[in-house]
Amino acid sequence: MKAWVQERLRGPMALKDLPDPVPGPGEAVLEVEAVGLNFADHLLRLGGYLTRVHPPFVPGMEAVGRVWGRRYAALVGHGALAEKVAVPEADLLPVPEGLSPEEAAAFPISFLTAYLALGRAEARPGEWVLVQAAGGALGTAAVQVARALGLRVLAAASRPENLALAQGLGAEEGVTYEELPKKAKALGGVDIVLEVRGKDLEESLSLLRPGGRLVYIGAAEGEVAPLNPLRLMRKNLAVLGFWLAPLLRERTPVEEALAFLLPRLGGELKPVVGAVFPFLEAERAFQALLDRGHRGKIVVRL
Repeated sequence: MKAWVQERLRGPMALKDLPDPVPGPGEAVLEVEAVGLNFADHLLRLGGYLTRVHPPFVPGMEAVGRVWGRRYAALVGHGALAEKVAVPEADLLPVPEGLSPEEAAAFPISFLTAYLALGRAEARPGEWVLVQAAGGALGTAAVQVARALGLRVLAAASRPENLALAQGLGAEEGVTYEELPKKAKALGGVDIVLEVRGKDLEESLSLLRPGGRLVYIGAAEGEVAPLNPLRLMRKNLAVLGFWLAPLLRERTPVEEALAFLLPRLGGELKPVVGAVFPFLEAERAFQALLDRGHRGKIVVRL
């Protein structure tokens, strides 16, 4: 089979012929149709992700394909950028047949993260949630999931066209980062911040109402900001870390999330697909992922 191989950290990928995967006990081989790219995939290639993988390895955490005659999504630590990948049968996620492979590839990581992160924040109907990077894959998913949970959404992005997309998905308010403090103040603050930028943590905390919660999902802008605990004390704020990977091993929250998401998928919840690249242009797809102006999920199509 053909697969993209990361032969050294921070280097380019190489397209290689590899042996077809042999499924172990309780595994199935997924015939890959599409791969959703995530910023975590980029970090893994740099050696800067929360877990380290030693080269050579096949990048890609989010695959969609067919096994047993139907379509499934699968979240793997790495290995998705290949024509086939072996996956534990218990980890296969059914997706509605009405979704295209590209739409299915835009679903698992973004929508599970949005739902479980809001659950971690104990979000309640009627509360205001700030969704950063609202035009991206996670942002567009978070706007829709928050609305489905009865939350009110303040969408923030660097570009006005991304705000229009978020508002079309249900955000009540949209604002650029420059105007964000003024808008949040006019709303009396927000109850929850989904933090994906990372570098302006003090500003994000200043936007919260007393008793507010910040869920730290990532630092897409490449900086990890220090945190002054006194800021938390003054307004009884909470900062919660969130990492999807270990939660996937906890069946109860994942099953609860899927029970909420799957019936709505393709209807109330619509994965937003951005640029789609053919398999032979996977490196160019990674370059598009790093363009802060991209919208929705970057997908590699086999």
